[in-house]
Amino acid sequence: MSSREQRVVDDHTLQVTSIFQKTGDHAVLDHVADSDEEVLTALGYKQEFKRDFSIWSSFSVSFSVLGLLPSIASTLGYNLAYSGPAGSVWGWVVAAILIQFVAFSMAELCSSMPTAGGLYYASAVLAPEGWGPLCSWVGLNASFLTCQC
Repeated sequence: MSSREQRVVDDHTLQVTSIFQKTGDHAVLDHVADSDEEVLTALGYKQEFKRDFSIWSSFSVSFSVLGLLPSIASTLGYNLAYSGPAGSVWGWVVAAILIQFVAFSMAELCSSMPTAGGLYYASAVLAPEGWGPLCSWVGLNASFLTCQC
């Protein structure tokens, strides 16, 4: 086995919130890596697939997950009956603006910890000591239930 030069990856310089911060450990690389791979290594993951999404593919996934048209169509009768056209339009606009604040905060969390787990990983890292797995499990089941209802 040839000896390779090992390099410690510092998560503070990469500006990521890592699971290693709780233990004081650091990830170690034994090869030259690009910035994406360094971020994943600092988070405790190994790069296993190419992350390359176009604007169109990102929009398509987001649109299909949101289910925008079914949500409007399923509640349109109630809105028109109880609030009329003006209430329906303004209620939808106000709700859309408020939902954007939630989306911005979730995007900020996910961008600081860019893993496939997204918010599940973020909830595990940001939870108090010992509560990470439970918080991650509750977040997964909450999102699953809201998608099914």
